[in-house]
Amino acid sequence: MNTSFKVTIVMPAYNSESAIKYAIKSVINQDYPNWELIIVDDGSKDKTYKICKKYAIKDSRIRVFHYSNNGPSYARNKALDKVTGDLLIFLDSDDTLVQHALSTLVPYFKDDNLDLCIYAWNKIQNQSIEVHKFSNKEIRASKEQAFRNIGYSLNWEAYGGGYPWNKIWRVSTLKKSGTVYFNEQVKLLEDRLYTLEALDKVKKIKYVNIPLYNYVIQKESTSHSANMNLMLNMNFEVYRAMKLEYKYIVKYHSSAIDIAKKTLLQGQINYLVTAKKCTLINNKVQFLSVKNDFMRNKFQFLNFKYSVKYFLLKFIYC
Repeated sequence: MNTSFKVTIVMPAYNSESAIKYAIKSVINQDYPNWELIIVDDGSKDKTYKICKKYAIKDSRIRVFHYSNNGPSYARNKALDKVTGDLLIFLDSDDTLVQHALSTLVPYFKDDNLDLCIYAWNKIQNQSIEVHKFSNKEIRASKEQAFRNIGYSLNWEAYGGGYPWNKIWRVSTLKKSGTVYFNEQVKLLEDRLYTLEALDKVKKIKYVNIPLYNYVIQKESTSHSANMNLMLNMNFEVYRAMKLEYKYIVKYHSSAIDIAKKTLLQGQINYLVTAKKCTLINNKVQFLSVKNDFMRNKFQFLNFKYSVKYFLLKFIYC
C-alpha cells in the first residue's frame, strides 16, 4: 500500500463525552496509517477534553486543542490553520469513519488533477441504518452540476449536499489563493457556504459510491420540536446563510444566479410557513424583514407544494 499521502482529519467537539471515543477509535482503527487527527474542543463542560487528551497521550498522531465556546465554525477554522496533511476530511464527534475509508479514498488522488472526492454514507438513527448512495446521474456530474445541485435542491442530500463530512479535499487546492474558511457569523448552513466556496477552487471531482462514513442522527427532544419560536429562529438562521450564499454566487459564480434566487425564495417560504404556526412571534423585526423580502420576490417554480405555499402567503400578506 502506498502511504505517501498524509490525511488530516478535523474534528470539532462540544460536550461529546458519550460518543467521541467511538469517533476517535474509528480513526485509530483505519487500515491506512498515515493520518493526523486534529480535535478542537469548543469549550466543553463535560469530560470531552479529558477523553481526547487520554487518546492523544497514547497516539502522537492525535493533537487536541481547547478553546472557549465559539461554535463549530470557529473550531473548524482553528483546526484548518494547523493542517499538515495532503488531504483533508471532516469528522463530527458523534459520527464514525468506516475502517477502510482512508485506504479506499487515498488511491484516487494518484490522479494529479483530482481535487475532491464525495463519498456515500450510512445514516444511522434509532439503531436503523439507511445507506445513502448516489444515482448514475450524480456519479457522472460535472463540477458545475454538483455546485448547482448543492447550492439549491429540495433534497439537501442530493449530490452529497453541503455537508463537510462526506468529502475529502486536496489541501493544496483549498489553500490556493488563500485558505477557504467557515463563516463564523452564521449559526446554520455554514457548511454549505464552505462547500460552495471550496468547490469553486477545484478542477475535478469524483463521486465514490461506497459508504465510508457513519452519520449518526441524535434523537431530538420533544421540548425542542415543540418550541415553534425556536424553530422559527432556526429557519431565520438558515435564511441568513442563504442570503450570504446568494451574495457569494452573484459575485463569484454568476452562472448559478438562477439557483441562488430559488434558494432565497425557498428560505423565505419555509420561514413564513413556520411563522404562521406560531401563536406569538417573539422577534417581530426578524419576521418583518423576511416578510418584506418575500413580498418583493417574484414567483419562481420550485415544485407544486411550494407553488401553493407561495400563492397562499402572497394572499395572506397582500
